[in-house]
Amino acid sequence: MSAELPGRTDPVRSVTAFDIVTCRGVNTLREMAEMMAGRAVGFLLVTREGSVAVVSERDIVRALADGEDPDDGWAVDVMSRDALTVSPDTAIEAAAELMLEANVRHLVVDDPDHERYGVVSIRDLVGPLLAG
Repeated sequence: MSAELPGRTDPVRSVTAFDIVTCRGVNTLREMAEMMAGRAVGFLLVTREGSVAVVSERDIVRALADGEDPDDGWAVDVMSRDALTVSPDTAIEAAAELMLEANVRHLVVDDPDHERYGVVSIRDLVGPLLAG
């Protein structure tokens, strides 16, 4: 018997990955691409004091298209310093609406009660949205 999928009004925590891939601001574009490929993810959390920054596949592709050298471009040069965050209690449907409005494919889930961050992608939300 398979478990029932969460629905659109369930909290985003039900589909959030809390085992996330992180990088540092000094990682190169190549290193970040290798991390993403190795873990089959499209989004990295950049470890920084006091704030959340992120690097997406789009950020790396844009930097390479602009002529950045994969071994000389750094996370700090391409990261988004104003990552969109949601609470683990945010409804799946509300998270999807925020992604659409901001034209992003990932959100950071800020879970201060457990002192951790997670990531939810549009792919994580599709099943629950279609399930109703």
